[in-house]
Amino acid sequence: MMNRIAFIKFQGNFTTNSSFHLHSETPFSSFHLALHSDISSNRSMFHKITNLNDTLNLFDEMSQRRPLPSVVHFTQLLNAVTKMKHFSTSLHLFNQMCSLGVPLNEFSMSIAIKCCCQLYRTKDGFAVLGFCFRRSIAPNEFIYSALLDGLVLEDKILEAEMLFKKLVKQKLCEPNVVMYSTMIKGLCKFGNNVTALALLRLMEQKKLQA
Repeated sequence: MMNRIAFIKFQGNFTTNSSFHLHSETPFSSFHLALHSDISSNRSMFHKITNLNDTLNLFDEMSQRRPLPSVVHFTQLLNAVTKMKHFSTSLHLFNQMCSLGVPLNEFSMSIAIKCCCQLYRTKDGFAVLGFCFRRSIAPNEFIYSALLDGLVLEDKILEAEMLFKKLVKQKLCEPNVVMYSTMIKGLCKFGNNVTALALLRLMEQKKLQA
C-alpha cells in the first residue's frame, strides 16, 4: 500500500487536491507501467478506471511526461471521467489539454461538447463547435447528436428542429438513430406528435431501429 497525493492545476484559479491510498494492483498502477505500450492494451485499462482520484492522478502523470502521450490516451481518459458523469471535471481536463498543446481531434471535441450540453450549457457547446471549424476538425455524428440532445434538454425544441433540418438539407451529417430518437422525444414532450410520427415513419423508411 502506498500514498499518493494528486495535485492538478487547471486554468484560472481552479485546483483539485486529493489524497488516497493506491494498491499495487489497481488500474492506475497497471497503466503507469504500460503507458507507452500498445494503445489497444491500454484501452481496456481505461475501462477499468472507476475512481475520479485515479483519473486525476493519471492525467497528472501523463501531463508531466515528455514527449506527451498521444491525444488518443488523453481522450480515453477524458471519456472515462465523462462516463462517471463528472462533466465539469471533464471540461477542466479538456481545457488543460488545450493548455498543454495536445493536438485535439473530433473525439475529444465531441466529449467536451457532450459535457457542455449535459451541464445545460449548450451555448458553450456551439462555441466548441466553432473551435472545431477554426481548427479544420470536421464534426462527426457524435458532436451533432450531443448538440441536439443539449437543445432538447434545455427545451429549445425549435432550435433543435432547425439544426436537424440544416444537417439534412446541407448534408452536413446523416442523422443516425440516436438523433432521430432525440428529436422524436423532444417533439412529443412539446405535444408536436404529428411531426414526431413523421420522423418515426422516416426512420422506418431508412430502416433505422431504435
